[in-house]
Amino acid sequence: MKKKLIASVLAVFMVAQVVGCAAKAPETATTEVEEEITDEQASDGEAVEEATDESEEGKGTGGTPWIDSDIKSNVTADMEVSPKDDLHLFANKEWILNNDIPEGYTSWSQYSKRGLDVKNQCIELLKDETIEGHDADLVRTYNKLILDWDTRNEVGVSDIKEVYDKILAVKNIDDLNKLLTDDSTKLKVENFMAYGVGQGLNDPETYIAMVGTPSLLLNDAEEYAERSEYGDMFYGMRKDIFVYIAEKMGMAKEDAEKTYDFAIDLETKLSEKIYTTQESLSDDYYEKINNEMSFEDVAALAKVFPLADVLEANGLKYDGIYLVMRPDYFEKLDEVYTDENIEELKAWILVNYLRGYSYLLDRDTYDKINDIANEYYGVSGQVSDEEMAYDYVTGNLSASMQKVYIAKYGSEEEKQKMYDLCKQVIDTYRELLSENDWASDEVRNYAIKKLDNMKIHAAYPEKFRDTSVIDLEGCSLIEASERIAECEYNYELSLLGKKQDKEMWAEGFDILSCNAFYDPQENTINMIIGMMGEPFFSDDMSVEELYASIGAFWVGHEVSHAFDSGGAQFDADGYFRDWWTEEDKAEFDKRVQKMDDYLDTIVAFGDQHFIGSNIDTEMVADMTGLQCALRMASKVENFDYDKFFTKYAQMNVNINVYASELSQLTQDAHPLDYSRTNVPVQQFEEFYETYDVKEGDAMYLAPEDRLIIW
Repeated sequence: MKKKLIASVLAVFMVAQVVGCAAKAPETATTEVEEEITDEQASDGEAVEEATDESEEGKGTGGTPWIDSDIKSNVTADMEVSPKDDLHLFANKEWILNNDIPEGYTSWSQYSKRGLDVKNQCIELLKDETIEGHDADLVRTYNKLILDWDTRNEVGVSDIKEVYDKILAVKNIDDLNKLLTDDSTKLKVENFMAYGVGQGLNDPETYIAMVGTPSLLLNDAEEYAERSEYGDMFYGMRKDIFVYIAEKMGMAKEDAEKTYDFAIDLETKLSEKIYTTQESLSDDYYEKINNEMSFEDVAALAKVFPLADVLEANGLKYDGIYLVMRPDYFEKLDEVYTDENIEELKAWILVNYLRGYSYLLDRDTYDKINDIANEYYGVSGQVSDEEMAYDYVTGNLSASMQKVYIAKYGSEEEKQKMYDLCKQVIDTYRELLSENDWASDEVRNYAIKKLDNMKIHAAYPEKFRDTSVIDLEGCSLIEASERIAECEYNYELSLLGKKQDKEMWAEGFDILSCNAFYDPQENTINMIIGMMGEPFFSDDMSVEELYASIGAFWVGHEVSHAFDSGGAQFDADGYFRDWWTEEDKAEFDKRVQKMDDYLDTIVAFGDQHFIGSNIDTEMVADMTGLQCALRMASKVENFDYDKFFTKYAQMNVNINVYASELSQLTQDAHPLDYSRTNVPVQQFEEFYETYDVKEGDAMYLAPEDRLIIW
């Protein structure tokens, strides 16, 4: 995956952070989904699979030239399989038939299994009272608060009643302005924008203030112009959840339904100036959002909305640079920020406020929300309370949980092994770039310079943030969550205008997740401890398996992000700078466009086609990572290519509920999993020779149609 560059508000009064988009979207239990449901331009990182009812006949079926084998019901025991027609299904048929999505999950894969292994290790650490230190105390205390249902049931909604009443009491714009700037509420309510601290595009070494647009209830701004199946799902699910909690707060059901629709009406107006998912995945997105301003310039963007006052009240007034992602958004906000629209404005704040606390309330509410989510996702059951609690611990006390885990499971020996493997892949990549036959000497040499300047981060950093300021003594769960978030906010503010501490390379990213990332602003590949286990990394892997996993799918993929259509916009030092000649850029774009055109022809399922321009960065990384691993393989005597391609396909195996596929297809930069096997291998002669693939076979792609980017 490539690391996400642009800050966005992640949760209730959580300051915006620079977060990652998943190399492979991590599977998520439904207890987490409503908190982290948004796609990669707003989440952690990660894109999260969503789901809906898959019982309707025909949903997820079909596909050309391959069936959608990510949907288990499409695969049957009597189905004939061949690597000539569908390598992914050939290599994974038995796994698909023998595995089911566990209760409370929307997907299941090799990533899920490794991720759950780490979770279980952490759950045991959370129970261990013998581990000493402030970080261990923090994660244990928070974990106990989450699991203390007796106290949560006793507290109920009382901890959120005061702010709820203050929102209801808003009668006009003056009242609303006070709500957004008052010390008692300013960090607890959404304020019609995203804001925070992050690395700028023009100077990635310095933390600057960032101002963006808010996340939306339907996730994608395009849904407000023409609602799709995806938008219908989120409209219904989030409405049902809000109405349930609002009734619990004392609101009549009819009023709650009206309030939710008021919020949707407001978002419909604002969405005209909020980038759609497809726009945020476009090659020119960085250029469009790279609007640097002074505080005075930012303040002048809004004539009615109290933009300057809100920023100042939240500690974001300083004499440095602001990056404003969409300046014209504030013109639209000014239009609707009037007394005439006060009910819509108030409704939007109220809906988001209750959503933000929905999973932190009593047991009945927790179970009801899971039931509602499951109805829309097509999922049964829910994860264990222990897993749910861990997800919140690692989500809110990430640095502390990571330090506790590393103290127990960190290995300098394994760390060095991963570093050496990364170095081997980079050295091989240098050969590919040196032999490139379409780029000019100028661009080819600079690409090699960028590669040589790339830094390797293996397993875990040596330095983490100081968490000593966090104190959870005597707190309820909601009070503890608010205190953690306030400390997070203050930490982010403390970075404003300062240089980045490069030793803290995992900031804003959960290194216990089964993932990895390339950071274009640091020009680093980061192979984190969460993925360093079976079936991806172990001492007894054959060279074929190691090259398929680490060589192609992990390290090779991440290195390739430096040279995909997004990463190639950043120079060797991580600055957003054009280092291309006009002719070379045109040739590069031509190659990417050829790939987009091919991907557009593939029918994912039903009548849904792939959207090439959405997924080309990840597909470039997949293809070029495989190209690099095949170069490594060519140097090994008697290399078993069948074993290699089989392992490569097994890296991608995944079973989803239907809307995981729908969401990934329409909202994610990552291609559907079966295509991440079949499309890359189609491009290389070694695959055709290994399986004697000929014209007429479904895996065949004519030589002139094959796609080699680098």
